[in-house]
Amino acid sequence: MLEDIVLNLYRVGVIRFGDFILASGKRSQYYFDFRVLPSYPELYSKVINLWLETLRNYNLGFEGVVGIASAGIVHAAVLGFLMRKPIGYVRAERKDHGTSKLVEGNVKGLKVIVVDDVVTTGGTLVRAYNILKEEGVEVVAFTVILDREEGAVENLKYLGIPLIPLMKTSQVFRILKDLNVVSDEFYNSLIKYLGSSK
Repeated sequence: MLEDIVLNLYRVGVIRFGDFILASGKRSQYYFDFRVLPSYPELYSKVINLWLETLRNYNLGFEGVVGIASAGIVHAAVLGFLMRKPIGYVRAERKDHGTSKLVEGNVKGLKVIVVDDVVTTGGTLVRAYNILKEEGVEVVAFTVILDREEGAVENLKYLGIPLIPLMKTSQVFRILKDLNVVSDEFYNSLIKYLGSSK
């Protein structure tokens, strides 16, 4: 199932190769644009089903689902709706009108999973954790579609909260190589880059 998902993520342009500048300012040979994923409902459905199946393998005891603005919101909304759990999200910045909240939705006092599309170093997840903790929300797990394997697991260790990715960059590259989408030579250069970016 993962092989089929990865191949189709590549086909629709979620997985791209080239020269990219990441949010961190770093250059990368590859980019994962999961923002376009919901535009492909059949593929998105497969990803969501894999996500639900993956979460069922953990005994998390969560009561709510919280997305991270903006990319994590749509995934949190779909997962929360399908699991019949309260949904909320953490804003990128406090709004200067209305209630001026950083956390939207009624999730105070709940045990929640925090949802995003991709994790690189984990900085965004740590920020969300700190904001939610301040608001009286207990984070029991972080979950993402993809772990770029650039330090997030190590950087989140001190929190004692699991990071649950559906896939890792090295897995994606291996699958694309095994399916002859990328050459052995290109695969080796990607793995070398991945090793140097940790």
